[in-house]
Amino acid sequence: MRRPHLRLLLPLVLLAACLALASGTPWTRLKNRFRWHHVDFPRSSVGFRNNYCDKMMWRRGIYGTLINTFIHAPMRSIKRVCSVGGMHVSNGLRKSIFHFPVTTCRYKPYTDSYKEVKYPRQIVTIGCWNRLPVFYLEFPPYSLSAP
Repeated sequence: MRRPHLRLLLPLVLLAACLALASGTPWTRLKNRFRWHHVDFPRSSVGFRNNYCDKMMWRRGIYGTLINTFIHAPMRSIKRVCSVGGMHVSNGLRKSIFHFPVTTCRYKPYTDSYKEVKYPRQIVTIGCWNRLPVFYLEFPPYSLSAP
């Protein structure tokens, strides 16, 4: 099975962001949505025998999403990706220079649960507006293999 190409996903993500911006959604709302969906610092404790991804996806109200990444770093460090801590990739997307501790949660429909993969890596594609992160695009899309 071939993975989706970034060239095909990128216009869709940018279109969604543009539509949100054109509809009058203020950047603070987008920034707060980014924080709610992707930032968990310090990493939340879910108990000894509980699945981090299942708990966090329920807590954040995004259960059923196919894939989601939580970044376990202070927001000020993540914001730097939108300026001196990141490199321009394309169309407003930036790649972090440094590695961040992250947990990627991938939905498994056959068990109705999430698979957790955690390892430090670069935040590869983060969309910035007013030097603040407003969306996150997993790259390569749906990849759960370690770098």
